[in-house]
Parts: sequence; structure tokens; C-alpha cells
Amino acid sequence: MAAWGQGGTGAGAGAGHGIRGRVAPRDAPALQWAGAAVLLYALVAVVWIGYEAQEATGGSSSGYSYTTYSGYSFKALYDPRESLTLVAQTHYDWAFLVAALVVGALALGRRRVARGGLALLAALLICLCLREVVGLMASDEYGDRLTEIGYGKALLTFRFTGLVLGCVLWAVVARTRGTASGTPTPPLQTAPAYPAAPPHPAYNDAPPPPAYAPYNVPYAPPPGTGRRVRPGFVAAGVALLLCGGIALGWLIYILSQDNVYFMGGAPDDGAGEFFRAVADASRGFPLPHAFYNLFMVVAPLLVAVLLLAGRPAARGAALALACVSTYFDVRALVPAFDDGFDQYWDSTVGTLGILTPFVTIPLQVVVVIVLLTASADRPVPGPYGAQPSPSDWNRHR
Repeated sequence: MAAWGQGGTGAGAGAGHGIRGRVAPRDAPALQWAGAAVLLYALVAVVWIGYEAQEATGGSSSGYSYTTYSGYSFKALYDPRESLTLVAQTHYDWAFLVAALVVGALALGRRRVARGGLALLAALLICLCLREVVGLMASDEYGDRLTEIGYGKALLTFRFTGLVLGCVLWAVVARTRGTASGTPTPPLQTAPAYPAAPPHPAYNDAPPPPAYAPYNVPYAPPPGTGRRVRPGFVAAGVALLLCGGIALGWLIYILSQDNVYFMGGAPDDGAGEFFRAVADASRGFPLPHAFYNLFMVVAPLLVAVLLLAGRPAARGAALALACVSTYFDVRALVPAFDDGFDQYWDSTVGTLGILTPFVTIPLQVVVVIVLLTASADRPVPGPYGAQPSPSDWNRHR
């Protein structure tokens, strides 16, 4: 593992220095251990789900197909008209499992973009575990039902392991803040409110001090030094904010109906039961459908705000969200391409529903392209442009 933190041979690659897009060598082992843990967690989850799904079909001797049993099919991963087996969880789980595999591989490669993806996965794992804790505390019957089903104990094991893993991931993300050169990313700075000019100039023949100079320090370094310009972050943040706003609008519309549908809910459930299912695993058992619906509304909005604020870790989280959201939207369009679009033009809701993916998919593609092609941060030019500050050529006085 010690070799993970070292760079390649040759000029500029010693000890990992000079490689753009990677974390500092001192932070590389922690990030790579975190990536290995995420990869292991995701791979074990995939193997466990596959094994349980095969057991649910009765094995190879039962005469049932591995992918289908009692009307359930793994085709639901790309066709919403089909239903997954309960043990296979939801298409949301599969999408984030694939995202975990990709983010874990990037973390093994010491890529800084993995930090944001790890933070997003950590938040998801922690929230899912806390939801299970609320369900176990709120209902004794829920614990009994988990014990009765064959995979209940394994599901709880994954949830509580995810809580520990999520806390570790957040600690790693908070620690790995340096660049490949080993220098930490300078924070954003704002110019302080200094007086327009000092009452007594330091030298009669000195050039006039800049407007930002504090009292008795007429040639201090410009306070804007260290500010970062990230136009790509702004463009991606606006696009992701629009996607989150559209999702929020649909959620508000759905919750305003008399009957709110979500997996595990009753036909006459309303908005209150939906939010209870978000926070309580005993509601909406056994799938966290309501939780994921709300998560895919809140997460884009929060990540968009972080992008607009210029937070570097938001880049990886935005890429992960944009990719999984594109998969969800493409999956939603499969029935329309199979059965035709005519049935969607009969009502306003149907028209807006089928047009929504055609709006959000380009926005998410913009997020991915802009963040992948974003150039290195550029410092804000000072008041003297490329010329040195007076503090540099007047120090001999």
C-alpha cells in the first residue's frame, strides 16, 4: 500500500508531484484505502444481490429463469414497465452501486474528482442507515419482518456497515484537500472594507496607494490574491440547479394529489405518509422508494449551490449525480419509444412528463462535459493586471 502514494518514474513524476488532477502524495494512501473499501463494499453487494436473486428463483433446477420469477425481471433496470425482485432492491440502488464502482476506481487512481463522489456516496449510505435505525426504533413489527425474510439480517448488516464506511469517507474527504504539488487549495478571499486612503502618506514621492490599502500599510499585497475563477462550475451549477428545480416541481405536484403513490404505500396515502416513508424504513417496506425520490430532488439542489460557491469537492458529486440522473431519464423514455408518443399528448400532465427528460438530459450532459473539460483554476487578475504590485518595486525604500 505504501507504493500507492508514489508517482511514476521520470521528470516531474517523482513521488506523484506535478500530475494534474491528483491529490497530494501525503494524502494518496488515505484516498486509495477509501477507494478500495468502496470497491469492496459495492462488489460484495452486487455478489450478495445476485446470489439472493438466484435463490429467490429457486436455483437452476427450479425451471425458472435466473432473471425472471413470478413476473419480476431484471429488465426493470432499463424498462420501468417491469418490476425487480424485492431482494434486487430498486434501479436506484443499482445505479449508485455502479457509481460506487467508478468512484472507487477513481479513488484508487488518486483522482481528486473522486472526493466529491465519495462525499455523495457517504451521505447516501449514512442516510439509508439512519432510516433503518428509525424504522427499528419506531416499529417492533418491522424488526420481526426483517427476521422472517431470508435476506433481512444481511440487509441490516449492509446498512450498518454503510454507516461506518460513510463516516470514514467523510473523514477522508475532509483530509485530502491538497493538490498534486502538495500545496493546499487556497480559500476564497474577499476584499476587506478599508478606508479609501490613509490620512498620512508614507512617502511624499511614492505613487498613490491603491484603494484597498489599509491604514499605514499603503503597499500591502492585494486582498484578492487567492480568489479562484471557476466559470465551468458556474455553468454546471446553473444547469444542475435547473434539473433540481424541475424535479422539485414534479415532487410538489405529486404530493399535492389526494393519493400519493410510492412502493410499499397504501392506495390512499398522502404527503404525510410519503415523508414518513422517507425517514422511517418500517413505512414503505421493503424498498426505500420514497427516500430515493426525495434524495434525487435535494441532492442536485445542494450540489448546485456548492458548485456556484466554487467548492472543489462539488465537482465529483455533480458528475456522479448527472450520470445517474441521465440513466434514470433514459430509462423513463423506454416505454415511449416502444409504444409510441401518441398516448402522452392526450393530457397536459402527460405532455409535460414526456418532455421533461428531453429537457433534463441535455442539461445533465452539459454538466458532465463542462466539468470534465474544466481548465485549471485561474486567479483573479489584480488591479495592476500583469504588472507587479507597488509593494514589490517599492520595498527598497
